[in-house]
Amino acid sequence: MTLTDESFAVYSAGEQITENGPGITYVYARTPIGRVRMTAEEADDLGRKLIAAADCDRRLHLSDEDAANPYLDPYPWCPEPALTVTVYGIAGPQGSKSPVGWGLSRKTGKNIPLMKESSAKVKPWRDKVSGAITAAILRGDAKPLSGAVYAEITFTMPKPTNAPKRRRTYPAVSPDIDKLERSTYDAISTAKAWEDDGRVIESHSRKVYPGEHPDALDQPGAIIRLYALTGALQ
Repeated sequence: MTLTDESFAVYSAGEQITENGPGITYVYARTPIGRVRMTAEEADDLGRKLIAAADCDRRLHLSDEDAANPYLDPYPWCPEPALTVTVYGIAGPQGSKSPVGWGLSRKTGKNIPLMKESSAKVKPWRDKVSGAITAAILRGDAKPLSGAVYAEITFTMPKPTNAPKRRRTYPAVSPDIDKLERSTYDAISTAKAWEDDGRVIESHSRKVYPGEHPDALDQPGAIIRLYALTGALQ
């Protein structure tokens, strides 16, 4: 049986179960032995194993010529992140500017509009991210990365008070996820966790509400994971 079999499909996630205590998130999956319930941590581990198994299955069906081509393989990221940091606070979107007046350009001497970030949340958020990463590096809990980087960030957003309380909802509203990435990437650069954000060659970011995803926090904030290529940290 291959991983294309629908019996392995995860079909729902984020259901809140209170029988074993508040705030426990479970994921259900269909498997050959029936419906299986697992914790968020178990689901995260299962997801990584399924991705690896799916890649193995894909390689089994390649032609001999393609199987010998190393450029058809996914990037060889280390299985464990070089840096994992949890930051609490409301993520500020960077990129939207508001005019605050006029000034002279230092390059041309001409009048130009002066702009500032529209969101007052950007600087506090960047300070929290850079502070958390700097502290983790100083403690020895994380390592600065050199070379190519894979960035994975889960932003836990404040859930609107009028949103349903007993079912999963999706933060398909502003702020834009790329603007959240921008402020967070700049803070990572400030903390010198990488050389600059141009080192990111692959990324995966998501927005979630508290407790509604395996990586969701119980309050607004973010989990930041940075991966290096295999052998890059040796």
